[in-house]
Amino acid sequence: MGGHGALTLYLKNPTLYKSVSAFAPIANPINCPWGQKAFSGYFGEDDQAKWKEHDATELVAKHKGPLEILIDVGTGDN
Repeated sequence: MGGHGALTLYLKNPTLYKSVSAFAPIANPINCPWGQKAFSGYFGEDDQAKWKEHDATELVAKHKGPLEILIDVGTGDN
């Protein structure tokens, strides 16, 4: 599993995990070409609501309470 998978599992199951670390994750896939292509294939091109259910940035925005998240990226990442 990559960083995005770790983030979404943590955010969707906050009682199962104390914290999460992600190294260079694609944290907002609905806003990048790779993520849009992948989510179109997984969930359908027009189902933006379904996309948001699996996007770490969207899940953080909806989360209530504290978060224990470490995200590490290099200087060349956006």
